Amino acid sequence: MGTIEISSPRKTHILAFPFPAKGHINPMLHLCNRLASKGFRVSFITTISTYKDAKNKIESKSGGLINLESIPDGTEKKLSMSHYFNKFRDSVTENVSGIIEKYKLGVDFPPPKVFIYDSTMPWMLDVAHGHGILGASLFTQPCCVSAVYYHMLQGTLDSSSSSSRVSLLPCLPPLEDRDLPEFDYFKEDGEFVSNLLTNQFLNIDKIDYVLFNTFEKLEAEIANWMSSKWKILTIGPTAPTPVGAALETEEERINNYVLETNTEVCMKWLNEREPNSVIYVSFGSIASLTELQMEEILEALLAANFNFLWVVREEERAKLPNYSESSSGIITVTGKLGLIVNWCPQLEVLSHESLACFMTHCGWNSTLEAISSGVVMIGVPQWVDQTTNAKFIEDVWKIGVRVKNNSNGENGGLVKKEEIERCIKEVCESEKGKELKRNAMKWKELATEAVSEGGSSDTNLDYFASTLLFY
Repeated sequence: MGTIEISSPRKTHILAFPFPAKGHINPMLHLCNRLASKGFRVSFITTISTYKDAKNKIESKSGGLINLESIPDGTEKKLSMSHYFNKFRDSVTENVSGIIEKYKLGVDFPPPKVFIYDSTMPWMLDVAHGHGILGASLFTQPCCVSAVYYHMLQGTLDSSSSSSRVSLLPCLPPLEDRDLPEFDYFKEDGEFVSNLLTNQFLNIDKIDYVLFNTFEKLEAEIANWMSSKWKILTIGPTAPTPVGAALETEEERINNYVLETNTEVCMKWLNEREPNSVIYVSFGSIASLTELQMEEILEALLAANFNFLWVVREEERAKLPNYSESSSGIITVTGKLGLIVNWCPQLEVLSHESLACFMTHCGWNSTLEAISSGVVMIGVPQWVDQTTNAKFIEDVWKIGVRVKNNSNGENGGLVKKEEIERCIKEVCESEKGKELKRNAMKWKELATEAVSEGGSSDTNLDYFASTLLFY
């Protein structure tokens, strides 16, 4: 990563506030770590509910250059999404304004120059500009998905139609219904979630910096189209350490993860497996599977006769069929074949030589981490951006396959074990699988290039940081 030749970067103070969910906190935190590594002072604002878990990891990792601030969550009683977000918005606006005014006094920190906020909170731009500082919006989903949201906002794409159609949008491949963002999962809140995501573009023409957690060569055509309309900067992949770098110490490894505790079990188990013998399965921190779907996945994994490491969150464990749990919370399946845990250090798992493929929900953080690690994917998308990400994984970047859901009958949407087995064999045992692996390694090299000194993302981040010095 490049460095900015300046005499006193600590005089430049940056405020950052992610939406308080892990998929949004982590990219913002890793971006702030990179800015802190350049010598800038950063104040990372989080809500009280996430403050305790984040405190030690943020401050010890940044060498004191990141200061942690907490604000109230807004409400503890989530009667509905709209109710929660309205309370959340009012609370955040008031409390962030108070923090900005405190720092403008310049007592402990220099007055802030820019406020980086999550793109799902476009109203934060008014807070920044209202206090005389610049606004930078961080998009934590890729350019391709964000472009679809933009067209939904403009009315040039209707995501609510259930008819079979193919959407043709500028600089994007033809998109079928199954490739478009999916909101049905949220039931009565689907329209609200759709509006939340499309509204990211409401005031984009007024934003001083539009940052995307992606890299130029991964989305060259759509990123160029966006650049012709707005001042966007691709600054990804944001990651705890430079892409491809070894994690050196245990303390450093622990500090790379926010909101989780470290475990030795996964890595010890992986170290005992043969190269290219493990299927890693994880569906993220939010998605919930039915008991029937869990059973189909487990049966497919057992039938495939590969080792597997499956992350099943604590609240999902009761859905697992016929298992026995040890006192440590670790589940072993048929001896050494499978290991089921409630958390694992994903970046380390993805970079392990024993891994054959990654069965994933196709959330953007997981997708980008897999790309950065050169890992082939089996896409099992659930909602929102995941369906579009899966389309690009399979048909554009050609680094994985996507399961086909059972679309008929009582269990419509269920992915049958036979389909999961088919995908495993295609990825892990066929000639196509070898081609997918070559493609994955190519994208890994390009991701590494992007964040290395002189790469596109490194150059863009240097541009962003250097312009602050003269504001």
